[in-house]
Amino acid sequence: MNPPFDADRLLALMEEAEVELLLASTRHNVRYLTGGYYYPLYMWDAHGRRTQYLSFLAVPRGGLGDSFFVGRPGEREVMQEAEVWPGQCYESDGIGSLYTAARTVELLEQKDLDAVRIAVELPSLPADVFTVLRDRLPHAQFVDAVPMMDGLRAVKRPDEIRRIREGAEKNQEALAAVLTSGRAGATTVEIRDRVAREFGRRGLHFLYALVCAGPNFFRAPSEKRTWRPDHPLHIDAGGMLDGYIAELCRMGFLGKPSGLADRLLQGCRDLEEAVLDTLRPGVEAGTVQRTADAFLAGYPLGEYGKFIAHGIGLVHHEDPVVDEHSRDPLQEGMVLSIEMEFRHTDVGHVKIEEMVVITRDGSELLAAGGGDWFLSMP
Repeated sequence: MNPPFDADRLLALMEEAEVELLLASTRHNVRYLTGGYYYPLYMWDAHGRRTQYLSFLAVPRGGLGDSFFVGRPGEREVMQEAEVWPGQCYESDGIGSLYTAARTVELLEQKDLDAVRIAVELPSLPADVFTVLRDRLPHAQFVDAVPMMDGLRAVKRPDEIRRIREGAEKNQEALAAVLTSGRAGATTVEIRDRVAREFGRRGLHFLYALVCAGPNFFRAPSEKRTWRPDHPLHIDAGGMLDGYIAELCRMGFLGKPSGLADRLLQGCRDLEEAVLDTLRPGVEAGTVQRTADAFLAGYPLGEYGKFIAHGIGLVHHEDPVVDEHSRDPLQEGMVLSIEMEFRHTDVGHVKIEEMVVITRDGSELLAAGGGDWFLSMP
């Protein structure tokens, strides 16, 4: 038994939350706790007629050796083939969330875990499943597992950082390919579709591409919006590599950027430099936001600027939370998305988004070299 996560950290978080049993059920947390496993048929869509695929990974605080997995019929063989921790895999009597819930209740009763404090992922647990757990385990107390799991995932392992770095590099390559081969009159839907194809060529699962062809701030891909000569365009795109999200925003220009457009993009770079100076272990996350806000307050074009940051990994927004009130300290191994943007009616939406890992001595961009214009000839 070699769990791929920090077992001591999980047990400490469970003790702190006074939780005796964790029941993980979301795709991202099941994958995290198993080291990447999820039933292949439902990797991207778990819904079926009037139900959905649902599995539970149960981790008792009393000992990791007693952990077990509850899946659909035929899943035990798939898990054994993948040599997935934990070794105990139980199958439900049918395909669907209520079958899994019923089998999980039976096992908890057999293992004397039916009257304990249980952490479940409340924001994502189907209502019909929660009803089964609550009604058939009347002596159990249910609490939200999300804060605990967010805390566990916040600091990335070296192998996770490698995956995220590779995903970010592939993302940047794809965006560069699209932005440097732009053509006048291309709709933002066509540009989005090109991003999806470039992601696919690089092994990235496409999630989204928000495309803004200035001068305006409308980013939803549209057949009515086109990239025109002498206009900027930004692509804010996200993809997945082995379940880990890589999202970046890069700027293109069809022709020669205007002086104002150059100054706005330089503002993004200057804001980024000011923020990067604060990113190091021990710094409170709130300090990052306050530093960015103070920079913009004193910057010549700061009234048009904005800064946003958040943790990122298996989900878009995860710990650490970055806002002016956050007192959470940054730690080595955390990965952040930092977003620097300026919106000016004469130019449009100028934005750079980067992915940054906190290192022992500071921080490092995971896809460096993307802060300049990617130019196409009209």
